[in-house]
Amino acid sequence: MLKIVFVLLTAFSCLFAQDCKKCHNIESFDKVNHDFDCKECHLLPEKRSSYDHEKDIIARPDSLEYAPIFCAQCHQEDINNLIHSNHVTMKNAINQTRTLWGFLHSDVTKNTLPEPPLHVKEPKDLVDDFLRRKCLKCHIGNQGSGEMGMYRGKGCMSCHMEYGEDGRYVGSDLTMKGKKPYGKKHSLSSEVPMSACLSCHNKIFVGGDYLGLFPVDHDKSYRAPITKDGKFPKKIYGARYHHLNQDIHYQNGLTCKDCHPKENVMEDKKAISCTQCHQDISQNEAHASYHENIDCSACHASWQMSNYELSVFRDDMSDYEKWKNLLEQEDAYLENFLKKAMRSKEPLSPMMPDWLSKELKKGVWYSGWRMRRWEHVLLGNDSNGKVKLLRPFFQYRISYRNSKNEMVLDDVHTINGKKIEAFIPFVPHTITKEAKSCESCHENPLILNPPKDTRSVLDLLTGEVKNGSKLTDEQLKKLQSEKYRKIRAKMLF
Repeated sequence: MLKIVFVLLTAFSCLFAQDCKKCHNIESFDKVNHDFDCKECHLLPEKRSSYDHEKDIIARPDSLEYAPIFCAQCHQEDINNLIHSNHVTMKNAINQTRTLWGFLHSDVTKNTLPEPPLHVKEPKDLVDDFLRRKCLKCHIGNQGSGEMGMYRGKGCMSCHMEYGEDGRYVGSDLTMKGKKPYGKKHSLSSEVPMSACLSCHNKIFVGGDYLGLFPVDHDKSYRAPITKDGKFPKKIYGARYHHLNQDIHYQNGLTCKDCHPKENVMEDKKAISCTQCHQDISQNEAHASYHENIDCSACHASWQMSNYELSVFRDDMSDYEKWKNLLEQEDAYLENFLKKAMRSKEPLSPMMPDWLSKELKKGVWYSGWRMRRWEHVLLGNDSNGKVKLLRPFFQYRISYRNSKNEMVLDDVHTINGKKIEAFIPFVPHTITKEAKSCESCHENPLILNPPKDTRSVLDLLTGEVKNGSKLTDEQLKKLQSEKYRKIRAKMLF
């Protein structure tokens, strides 16, 4: 009885306490530049003199909803830049995907992405549903989707507060201990932790490769118990991984922010280039004038992620048993749903969350890559004419079965005679000091003589290049020129 009375008195005192720290033994957020009273950030100005603890406390003042009120008092320019940046609008990925799925002129952002139509006849009727439920769970504003390592803040604290892999608070405030999703401690990180970047930039997106992580295929047969205790390897970012070469910059202690400063992340300006740091470049054949238009990473990236043709299938039928070997699709919600559905005696309706509206909606999205590779690079030109590596991106084969068991779309992979397939110039974060061999480009069959209409990877190279172009005929001739053969022979013999 006394214990109950004590708990009630404690709760009552917290409710009306003027000093939040009487209940919350919490760390200082930032003693130097943000040494404010708790109310300055967790209560709207008009509520600070009198408030209801249950109704008025704003748990996440950094969110995009509240940052213009709280953070912008001192950081107005930063907030304006952030809310218009690609990190918030997601406009590049959204519009690339919508264009490939059949929209002629797509110009929307995360905030203006329309609700999908109820009736589906063609791929573009499905694309907004696909984006909302499969792609945009990493948007700033969504704190996590259940995968280890993918928890983060709702706005500014997406980058400026460190979160643990499990998203649980581990600080000194006993009232919050173990709760999620919260930062590890109530502390500002002016130096952005790399874990914040990796909470979104993982799996097939540049970021995980910096640590040498290449996701294994979805099928159950790839999950071998190879740890010392006979268990499956640790799962992080919703996947298990092959461990390949780490980037030399990571090995030497550099984090994402060292090459991607605030101007790049929040203002969409260019990242730091290689030559801004590496100015004294050795003079040799590789660095001769005829290679001056080649990006450093084309030679110094030891491997790259090449994920060909993502088959996506929205199914509105309760038909789950066939997926038992494909439970791990890098989607924590889907994995848990399928496990539950297969154990259930009664058929569960296929439902999946919309990560923008946070509503459960009809249908489940399954996916799987046709082929994943980390070898055999492709070359192309970026929008400035610089030779870079190309990677397959935004490649799809689309299927849809409605609740009447009708296959409305059955493996659609062309629209108006064009493959739903594109490549982009990019920079793998897998840099090594030693460059690849000359033959990896000059004798590469994927570049020089890719046969068409086969069932190998080589028939996947027919898509257009976004934000760049394929190598010209003149460039292809130079790869096999007499000059190259003489120089290479001299180097070898």
